[in-house]
Amino acid sequence: MRKIAPGLPCALLTAAVLTLTTAVSASAAGPSASPPASRSAEESRPLAAADVQDLTGIARAYLRQRADSVTLAGAKRLAPVTPERATPALKQSLAKEFAQLAEQGRAYEKASGGYSRAEVAVTPGKAEQKGDRATLRLTETTSLLYPNVRSADEPKAEEYTLDHTLTFTRDAAGAWVLASDRPDIGTGDVTTYNTPPRTEQPTGDAGDTGGTKNEGPRPAASGTERPPAGTPADEKAKTGKSALAAGYDYTAMVNYANRYWQHPNGAYRTYGNDCTNFVSQAMKAGGWKKKGSGFFDRKDRDKWYYGDHTWTTSYTWGGAENWFWFARKYSQRAKPLSNVWQMALGDVLQADWDRDNTIDHTMIVTGFSGTSEIYLTYHTSNTHNRKLTNLLAKYPHAWWYAHRT
Repeated sequence: MRKIAPGLPCALLTAAVLTLTTAVSASAAGPSASPPASRSAEESRPLAAADVQDLTGIARAYLRQRADSVTLAGAKRLAPVTPERATPALKQSLAKEFAQLAEQGRAYEKASGGYSRAEVAVTPGKAEQKGDRATLRLTETTSLLYPNVRSADEPKAEEYTLDHTLTFTRDAAGAWVLASDRPDIGTGDVTTYNTPPRTEQPTGDAGDTGGTKNEGPRPAASGTERPPAGTPADEKAKTGKSALAAGYDYTAMVNYANRYWQHPNGAYRTYGNDCTNFVSQAMKAGGWKKKGSGFFDRKDRDKWYYGDHTWTTSYTWGGAENWFWFARKYSQRAKPLSNVWQMALGDVLQADWDRDNTIDHTMIVTGFSGTSEIYLTYHTSNTHNRKLTNLLAKYPHAWWYAHRT
């Protein structure tokens, strides 16, 4: 099994550049964030309501500043605006992160027009205190609005939701200040199967414990060059609605993704890396039939099914690499597209971030504006209607695999 930096999800596997849609802030809290030794053994206790309100306000202001950094206004600032109520160590770290986000914002502006503004809401959860240190868990829901939306059918914003665990400490005056932010962005292990145990070998490796061997070289990745303006789309792309080809209902696929992108369907388990599990659910909603069942079929790449337990669910259901081979080769339920700009509603896009011939991430098309823009929705982190243009600008060195479903 190969490892990546702890805490980075399948959807956003780039350690060198921060991304707004994960709101990553793994900054050290610095010496001032550590509680005095005399208090370290104190029991945790719930925070008073007034303190919860105070910490929520600090967190909301911080997350708004972070989101604003990538917008058109933030990208034009000469210097980033950092939270007033934060430790000195965190302020210093956030200044660098916000500057990187502004650089991303300038790249997005050049590629697609960028984001006009950000709208941020937070929902506080569990809050507790231990000595002079407090912890607040909350859910961030952010919309990054697109400028120059041309039609009522075009998505108005990229949306994402993300859980955070924030820590706070007291400053010299006794007021609470933000010390660190740990976002919940999925597990750090990238595997070609969907669940633990982690001791098993990924299918397709030399020490393979399952899967089908001798699959041959992976087909060529899809091209990313945008077609010339006015290039006609194919029939499925032109209709942009339910076209029951091979019994598949693309509208049902898209409706499922639009409904459950933020709050997962309780009828299914949610995994640390949940992107392919989410897309498989959408495919099932659109008419894909299960193939196989039980414990003994689960490692076969020519099987695809969801079971009542992790050990009775196929690897192809929730593993991006396994899904590729089932969809593309063994079932032929998905057809290769030579260019990502050929995708239409209900199609699937997969990414190999570092070109190591192991697919890392799976997304579904939920918005479509001909060859001018395509919008992707995915889990890990939960994101709705992200522009393909921005993804290509963010990850210019990835290999992309576009599938006609």
